[in-house]
Amino acid sequence: MKLVRSKLYIKQTGFVEKTVGNETVVVPLVGTVAQMEKVFSLNEIGSFIYNNMNSEKSTGEIIELILNEFEVDKQTAEKDLEQFLKKAVANGIIKEL
Repeated sequence: MKLVRSKLYIKQTGFVEKTVGNETVVVPLVGTVAQMEKVFSLNEIGSFIYNNMNSEKSTGEIIELILNEFEVDKQTAEKDLEQFLKKAVANGIIKEL
């Protein structure tokens, strides 16, 4: 997956999330029932990205947010975002617009 700075992403609906410390747990819902066998646990960077996707964001905007929040270089921010997007889209917790 090659990052395209203009692609837009947003959180999918149908999930509940709980942040504890620097980590976030995302649980899919079917009706009003949590699907506990499909829980996603996000590390600090994944939590930060996910929690900043309440409205649509471009990959360029997300990279800037990462650079402002963490002491990483642009290449590391892009790599972390690429890994997150690949897994999050595949697992349906965010979607590409």
